[in-house]
Amino acid sequence: MTKSGTRRGTAAAVTFLMIVLGVLAVRSDGFQWGKCILALLLSVCAGIFVALDVKIPKKAGLLVFLLLPFGALCCMECFTHVPWDLTPAITLLNYLFYLILYLVFAAAAGNFRWGCMLAPLFPALAGTVNYFVVSFRSSPVVPWDLYSLRTAASVAESYNIEMSWRLYFVLMGFLWLSILGEKLRLPLKGLKKRFVSLCVSVLLMAGFVGYVQTEHCERVFGLDDILFTPNVLYRNNGFMVAYLANLQYLNIEKPEGYSADRAAQIAEESKNESKTKQNGSEDKPNILVIMNEAFSDLSVYGDFQVTEDYMPFWRSLKENTVRGNLYVSVKGGNTANTEFEFLTGNTMAFLPSGSVPYQQFLNGNMPSLASWLGGLGYHTAALHPYYAAGWNRDRVYRYLGFDDQYFRDTDGFPDATLLRGWVDDASAFERLIDLYEEKEADTPLFAFEVTMQNHGGYSKEYEDLTNEIQFEDASETLRSVHTVQTEATEKYLTLIKKTDEAFQDLIEYFAGQDEKTIILMFGDHQPSEYVTNTVLRVLGEDTETRNDTTEKLARGYVVPFLIWANYDIPEKQVTAISANYLAGLLMDTAGLEKTGFQEYQESLMEKYPVITANFYQDAAGTFRQWTETEKDLNDYAILQYNDLVDKKNRLKDFFGPY
Repeated sequence: MTKSGTRRGTAAAVTFLMIVLGVLAVRSDGFQWGKCILALLLSVCAGIFVALDVKIPKKAGLLVFLLLPFGALCCMECFTHVPWDLTPAITLLNYLFYLILYLVFAAAAGNFRWGCMLAPLFPALAGTVNYFVVSFRSSPVVPWDLYSLRTAASVAESYNIEMSWRLYFVLMGFLWLSILGEKLRLPLKGLKKRFVSLCVSVLLMAGFVGYVQTEHCERVFGLDDILFTPNVLYRNNGFMVAYLANLQYLNIEKPEGYSADRAAQIAEESKNESKTKQNGSEDKPNILVIMNEAFSDLSVYGDFQVTEDYMPFWRSLKENTVRGNLYVSVKGGNTANTEFEFLTGNTMAFLPSGSVPYQQFLNGNMPSLASWLGGLGYHTAALHPYYAAGWNRDRVYRYLGFDDQYFRDTDGFPDATLLRGWVDDASAFERLIDLYEEKEADTPLFAFEVTMQNHGGYSKEYEDLTNEIQFEDASETLRSVHTVQTEATEKYLTLIKKTDEAFQDLIEYFAGQDEKTIILMFGDHQPSEYVTNTVLRVLGEDTETRNDTTEKLARGYVVPFLIWANYDIPEKQVTAISANYLAGLLMDTAGLEKTGFQEYQESLMEKYPVITANFYQDAAGTFRQWTETEKDLNDYAILQYNDLVDKKNRLKDFFGPY
């Protein structure tokens, strides 16, 4: 094929590809005349420009080369926000990254033409991945997500990857950058010159990456340093600078004033002599804990009308029940972090933003609720009706002291029925009953189960799930403009109703049993914002301002919890508690001896009822974002560092056996 024929073929392929992407955008976002005409015009013009064998003159080419990295920066920021959110100084800092990136590609390719054609592929791919990650879990990509690739791949098929107009036009922008780069003819001759250029550009990139992680860079360029709100951090600092700066947080920072002696001093000062001690297995109730995937009550955003109540049984439980609002550190994903906070009593507030302790920091035996109850005579079991390797649970559960583990892929749920391909909650709860019936009569059971039924992927169509719960007050405009999101939310509420029905069966079974049994169920997080945004739209709220105050932000991180017993316990309504405190409340309800750490937390909770990665609540009930570390919280951070990092000096008598 001739050179001109190759160009025409490439041009036709480019035009066809962009038209296909435009059709997918119409399918997802709806037909909009202006966007459709602009998309068609840009696609055809792109094809024409590819077909033309035009060369940019050398002098003008240098200017174009300097502008291309700025274009890449703008396109990258447009994936999830807009480039004018950046200050001029931070814009310059991000621009330097893309300029060096173009230099690296040009030197590696041996000429500026190929380098400038290929360089946009990197930010285009990274930005697209981040776009979908934000869509699925409402938070951006962070460096330690690389540890989660295996887990992400295992659940990816449950999500719909949909082309939006925003994504279409950003990708079109990157395509045009490559087209312009192809027209450059700047020379880079000689093997020696190319080698030197590559070495210099790589060293510049290494220096840049190292510099953005320094306090000097943060101070000079005015970078946002609030790690606990990654969406805001990426918006204010730019994607690449924010991502690269986060590399410094792959390890846990030592709290101010930390030493093993200081940790021991805090532990000694916190001793509480009012521990309730129990002796004899007959006084120890069976404890069943269910962390239910994405289980939440969306009425925390306001009252909306649906065709029927989606959790009637849950709301009806009053007698022998402790219930309330549980605040967690994650939304739409990273289930293992709520699990970590509940089982260990530690908090994500003192860990790198976006990190997953199960994958980064738990690499050996560690005190937990399981190891403590095991020491009190319980037989302990962990259950998860999915892959054992997800979030490294097969190793982590062993580190945390569970006697037995049951997973779907290890035949731990042999007779389970499925819903949307996941083990349904009815089968998951039935497995708890099986363990109860199989246990030794004189040994109390502690079972901790993480469910899967309500996992994300609500926008897909399923043969075995229809929208039984529907909005009564959703306008026709809402249904026509946001069809997929509205129907996804209705599917989600339908799933919650099925959980409520399965939970009723579980409670009714144990209500008829003679052995004392306590059941705790709570959600791990709310679903992704594309689900909860529908509720805000139904209520007439602006989804763009959903997090503009800390009180509003907190609504997105609250899930319900409930402790029920088949014997007499004091009823209680808890206004607010966070996941790190929940195990202590469970131990109090069961009348069991607590660890020194749990006793310490009981006192701390009076001052700070809620501590999460995103905010905390003070004794007056006011939610506050993290700005400075108060003394009490720094003491907590010191104890957590001793438990999680300084393992050789860990206070075993304080945290419990492991």
